[in-house]
Amino acid sequence: MPSCIRRALPLFGLCSLLFSQTPSPTTSQTGTVEGDVTDSVTHKPIAGARVRLQAGDRVLFTRCDENGRFQFQPVPLGEVLVLADQPGYLGISQPPIPARLSPGKTRTQVHSLLQPYGVISGRITDPAGVAAEGVTVELLQLRPVHPKPGSPAVAGNPPEFAPARATLGDNQMVAIANSKANDLGEYRFAGLAPGSYYVYAWTDEDPADQEPVTRRTYYPRAIQPESARPVAVSAGQEVSNIDIQAVRQIPRRIAGHLVPTVYSPKGHSFPIRTEVVIWLADDPAQSRGDLNWQGGWSGSDFAFGKFLPGKYVIEALASEQPDFLDWRRFQAGRRTFELSDKDLDNLEIPMRPLVDLHGAVAFAKNCPAVPVSIQAEATPAFVEFDPRVADAATGAFTLPSLFPARYALTIRPQPARTAAKPRYSVASAQLGGQDVLKDGFELDGPPKGTLRISITCGGQPGGVGVAQ
Repeated sequence: MPSCIRRALPLFGLCSLLFSQTPSPTTSQTGTVEGDVTDSVTHKPIAGARVRLQAGDRVLFTRCDENGRFQFQPVPLGEVLVLADQPGYLGISQPPIPARLSPGKTRTQVHSLLQPYGVISGRITDPAGVAAEGVTVELLQLRPVHPKPGSPAVAGNPPEFAPARATLGDNQMVAIANSKANDLGEYRFAGLAPGSYYVYAWTDEDPADQEPVTRRTYYPRAIQPESARPVAVSAGQEVSNIDIQAVRQIPRRIAGHLVPTVYSPKGHSFPIRTEVVIWLADDPAQSRGDLNWQGGWSGSDFAFGKFLPGKYVIEALASEQPDFLDWRRFQAGRRTFELSDKDLDNLEIPMRPLVDLHGAVAFAKNCPAVPVSIQAEATPAFVEFDPRVADAATGAFTLPSLFPARYALTIRPQPARTAAKPRYSVASAQLGGQDVLKDGFELDGPPKGTLRISITCGGQPGGVGVAQ
């Protein structure tokens, strides 16, 4: 064998060995996400729709072509979220669409439907048809007064900050958006999901004696919420000509006196303070009151001006001052009345003595007794009451100096904060044979019996309102 061939054989063997040790191509670590965006009503593609893809910490953006299609490439393998949006659609309020890329599936399709939003528009005018520039216009929706756990919050507003304008049965009219009427009196609410809405117009105009004032008016021309007309909006619908003609009325005077039923404090040596508060029956937030410091019962007369016709509640609270730092409530009264388009004089408020509500807490079998905090809150809450703690040994408690009002109850068991503490729950609160835990109770005189509260623990049946 020639020497040149003998020298070449080891080189061929080395090349063969090196070739056999070359690693095979690695599996792809990226993939492709593609899809389309269409209108949920017309089912037509949405050209130019913006699409956002999130893969871990990585965020990518693209836009749809003229056929409503999009593509992301390359995309890391794993879980991804796709979200599409476009002006005129509610896509941003819809949940992202999940998808997954894996070594066995490096291409995936995502189909996104965008719902076109609705619009409500209209014009605000005064009774003469003149544009009401600068008037505040609110969009309202009905929400449960006592929402169930897990129910959706008010769109665009945390529930605790969404103002309630009126109560209709078990629901409240809650403001979800507001705007100002322009120089033509026009307003417009866009971005609306399908549903039923109310429109409400009001102004900060301060009532002046004998001068007409613009009322808070519901669409189309209603002062009372019961007469407000709902506006139905479907997907992608623009509902126009929702015009409100604001009501203007002359403010009136309310005057009268308090009628004591316990004793007449004429010649009483203690200073007496009387507080009188008046509010709209369907809108406690709109209230005005008066505070008179008097040395005798001469403060029993009251007079208010600048009230517009409607249904009102008037509440009076009398306190005496036995010493310099101590004011003690001793009488109160409340009544509901209608104010017409004339002044109302000689309105009498029967005063009644304040009463104490006695109660007792009972614990279920095998539940260790713990202190329980009980608080009665008058609604509307113009006067605050401090919580009382039931005696841990006897369960007895007293809610003192309550006046005529509707009360809501807050009951909180207070177990020791240990890792092994049982979970305490309020099972019921009974007053005069009625369960008042959920809806509270009305007090218009001496209480009808004892407030009896039942507490369970450790997951026993019948418990609600688990203590924090």
